[in-house]
Amino acid sequence: MAAPNGPSDQAAGRVDPADAESVLGLFASICDRAAAILSDNRDWSMSGARETQYAIDVAIDAACLDMLHQAGFAVLSEESGITAPNGDADVATTAVVVVDPLDGSTNASLGLPWCATALCLVIDGIPAVAMVTNLATGVRYSAIRGRGATCDGQAMVASVGPALHDAIIAVNARPPAEFRPAQFRCMGATALDIASVAGGGGFDGSVDFDDDKIGVWDYLAAVMILREAGGVAADALGRDLMTLDHAARRRPVTASSVSLLEELLALVSPSVGD
Repeated sequence: MAAPNGPSDQAAGRVDPADAESVLGLFASICDRAAAILSDNRDWSMSGARETQYAIDVAIDAACLDMLHQAGFAVLSEESGITAPNGDADVATTAVVVVDPLDGSTNASLGLPWCATALCLVIDGIPAVAMVTNLATGVRYSAIRGRGATCDGQAMVASVGPALHDAIIAVNARPPAEFRPAQFRCMGATALDIASVAGGGGFDGSVDFDDDKIGVWDYLAAVMILREAGGVAADALGRDLMTLDHAARRRPVTASSVSLLEELLALVSPSVGD
C-alpha cells in the first residue's frame, strides 16, 4: 500500500504503458476476472441496450473498464465506446486499450468453449501489447511488439501454411460456393480464430465473409499476436486494420503464410469493375 503522502499514481495502481510486462500482468488479471464472472454467471438475458448484447457482456465490460481506468488507461470497448479515467471528456489517444470483453457471447451462452477476452494496448497508433484468453479453457495468447508471441508462455512461430486446397480455414459468416479449402469452420469468436492461426495446432487462416460488421476490438489483439508469430493479415478491401474509430468496420483476412494470404485475398477481394 502506498504511503499517505506517496505519489498519486501509485495509490491509484497506475501502470506505465512503456512497461510491457506490467501491462501483460494487468491484462492477465483482467482476463482472470472476466473468466470468474463468466463462470459464476447464470443470467443469459439480453441487456436491452442494443441488439445481441447480453447482460453478461455489460458485466464483464464494467470489470474491464474498472481495472483499466484504475491503471490509467483510456479504453475503446465494443460495449461502451471510448472512455477515460475519471470520466474525462477529452480522451488522450496516445495510450488506449482496445478491448472486447466477451468475444463469442453466443458461444458462451450455449456452453461452447470458444469465447474470449481480447485486449490490445495501442501507443501512438501502433499496437504494442496484446492478449487473447479463452475464458472457458484458460488458454492464453500474448505478444509484445518486437518480442514475439506466446501461447501459455511458450513461444509461437506460425507454420508455413499449406496451399488453400489443403488448408483448414476459420470463417465468419457464410462462405460462397466457390470457397473450397480442404475444410472450413465457423467458430463464432474472431479473436480466437485469428490467434489460433499464430501456431499451436490451430487454423491455417481465417476469412471474414460478412459485410463490414467486424469491429477493431474483434481482431486487433489477435492480429498483433499473429504478426509477432510471423503470420500475416490484411483487410479484404485493402484498408488499414489499425483504427481507433468505434464506428469503423473491417473484413480481416489472416494466414500463416504470405502465399496463403494471397490466395484468400484473391477470393474475397472485389474484382475490378464490381
